[in-house]
This record gives sequence, C-alpha cells and structure tokens, in this order.
Amino acid sequence: MLENVAVSMLKMGLLFAVIIASSGLSACKQPQASLTVPHAAASEKFVSDSVLVFEPDHVDIGEVKEGEDATGFLRVRNAGDHMVNIVSVETSCGCSVAEPEQRLLMPGGFTRIKVVIDTFAKQGDAKKWVQITDGSGHRSRAWLVLHVQPNPHLDASSRSIFQGKCAACHYDPVQGKVAGAEIYKAACAMCHGNHQEGVSGPSLQHHHNADTLASVIANGVGSQHMPGFAKNKGGPLTTEQIDALSQWLSKLDK
Repeated sequence: MLENVAVSMLKMGLLFAVIIASSGLSACKQPQASLTVPHAAASEKFVSDSVLVFEPDHVDIGEVKEGEDATGFLRVRNAGDHMVNIVSVETSCGCSVAEPEQRLLMPGGFTRIKVVIDTFAKQGDAKKWVQITDGSGHRSRAWLVLHVQPNPHLDASSRSIFQGKCAACHYDPVQGKVAGAEIYKAACAMCHGNHQEGVSGPSLQHHHNADTLASVIANGVGSQHMPGFAKNKGGPLTTEQIDALSQWLSKLDK
C-alpha cells in the first residue's frame, strides 16, 4: 500500500514539473490575445461605425522591461463634416489608462490619445485596445502592441495581480462563478487561451490529474506570472471553485 502511494506521489510530482517546465502557468498577457484580452483574435473582428478614425489603428510601442510603464500615442481624426465630441474612452483592461488631449474635434481636426500601460506580470508580446465613443454612441477602436522583456529585479516584488489595477482582470471577474468552464474563461483564458492551447502561459491540454492541477492552481509556481489563486494565498478562488476548475480541465480531452 505504501508503495502504491509513493508511485502516485511520484506521478503527481512529474506532472507538476512538466507544467512548470512549460514556463509555468502564467498570469497575464493580454490578448494577443486577448488583449482582455484573451481576445486578440476576437478584438480584430471589431468594426468601427464612427467618423472618428484612428490613423493608424495599430501601433507598435516597442520593447519595455516588465514592471515599467509603456507609453504610446494614438492619433484620431474627425473624418466627418460636423463637430464630434469624444464622450468616453475605454481600454481593454485595468492596467491601461488612456486620455485624449482634447475631446471636441472640428471636421478634419485631429487629437492624440496618450496611453500608459502597466506591464507588471506581463510576458512577451502583449496587445491592448483603446476604444472611443462619440456623442451619437458610435465607436472606433485601435490596438497597441508591446514586447515585454524579463526584469530580474521583479523576482522579489511584493505586488500581486490580485491587487490594484490588475484586480479588474484577475480578481473581480471570477466572483460568483461556479462552473469550471466559466471560471476558466474569467480567470485563465487570457494567459492559457480560449481553448487551453497556451498564449503567454503554457498549454493546459492533456493534463488529466485533477489533484495536481488543483495544487498548482491553488498554490501557484512561485512567480508573479502564476501566483496561488486560492483565497488563503491572496487569490480570488474558493476551494469549491478550484475543485470545479481542476475537475473540468482534467476531463477536457478524455
């Protein structure tokens, strides 16, 4: 009996090591996903219905070290024949702040929107959108891409993706979720993909040991990119939610 337990523990340990070696379940990269971003692909389907035109509607900010603010500028033109007011400016997630230099544009007039992105807990290529709405309710959207480089000075950071601006994407959306699929969509898809294929985090396909999955989800891998999601680790998930999520993931491709 002891021998069977030891073998079982060894198998769990090997699976745990495989998940970490894949780069560790990682916490945030937006949708290049997503940018929500598990939603880069989805965001590209957006169709503007406003005379406010971003020129261009895709901007590459370049490289930035993780933890540093990335700043980019978007140019907006009023392509209509009447004055237009920008009544709201939205971003794809809480880590991004966008503010136009002016909101009332004459026909043919231009303005710039300054966008500041907090890169904490992001890795690799990240993509964010900015959306403006005019007084008639018409919308226009542009995308920014940045390339986040590793920053070893963040290893000892006391920051968490479950606090401050990051909570809007990593903590709040899972509140009240019960089913494994909806918990995954709210908490995991932005990093692991809508189909568990892996985006900034590794693929979660073909992992059938629910106990090991639950352990990694609850306790994390010792990184700001994949902290423990259990409430007793400062995360948003209850024991019941972790159980529902791990059971759902373990049965996906059986």
